[in-house]
Amino acid sequence: MLTFRLLLIGTTLSLLPACGGPTAATVPDDAAKAAAAKDADSCSAPKDCYNKAALALQAKDNVKAMKFLPGACDHDSKACVIAAEILAQGKGLPVDVPKAADFYKRGCDGGILVACANEASMRYSGEGGVTVDKNRARALFEKTCGPEMLDNCHNAATMMQSGEGGPEDKTKARSLFDMACSGAYLQACVAGGAMYLGGLGGGEDKAKAKSQFEKACDGKTADGCFNLGVLYGSGNGVTKDLDKSQQYFQKGCELGNKKSCETLDQLKADLEKAKAPAPKPIKGKK
Repeated sequence: MLTFRLLLIGTTLSLLPACGGPTAATVPDDAAKAAAAKDADSCSAPKDCYNKAALALQAKDNVKAMKFLPGACDHDSKACVIAAEILAQGKGLPVDVPKAADFYKRGCDGGILVACANEASMRYSGEGGVTVDKNRARALFEKTCGPEMLDNCHNAATMMQSGEGGPEDKTKARSLFDMACSGAYLQACVAGGAMYLGGLGGGEDKAKAKSQFEKACDGKTADGCFNLGVLYGSGNGVTKDLDKSQQYFQKGCELGNKKSCETLDQLKADLEKAKAPAPKPIKGKK
């Protein structure tokens, strides 16, 4: 249902102009060199951290960049996301998914939706030891639901339908499934179609259910084909048609839906059994 993913925004930061005017060139003594070396590994303010992180990233030195990115994060939320990506993927440092999730949270709080999306997946799945927080995950899935992240519309709707991570809200779930389905996130067509078929979250609409299953099946989503097979096999909202039922089960089977394969086999067996002539009664002896 829900998948962990990374949505990269690129590990680059642009240098900011330095404060103050030019300084006179001097020849450093040993004390000055030591001070410069110490200064090279620390930063004094968020803007300074940001610039030093930018230089380290440009030099492809992620180890050094991570010394400055936490402070840079206070200056620009993009730095939070870069730090999260480095830690989540182990780019030059050991993987630390819980810390990555915390950086994504800072990026999300700073208004970067891609950070919210990544944190949502992590908080839901607990990937890599991240503290699970279904309530926050659901809120973030809903927050990031939109044309660019239709899967998160589906994720939020799935949680709302079942009451996971908050109160059950089938009406809103159906609305979000509709949004994702209209944007061609086809698994949402299957889930939304089932809600229309059962009258969940609103009035029953079997024609709409059939339409959404067809859209999913035409897009090679096996569950949609299976559901159409069930509709035609039972005559639920459509004229019963066992030939069509078999065709949809066959397509679902070919697309990898095991239940379609099993149902198709059972349906064929039942039809063969129905065609077989009834056994002649055995005459008793006189």
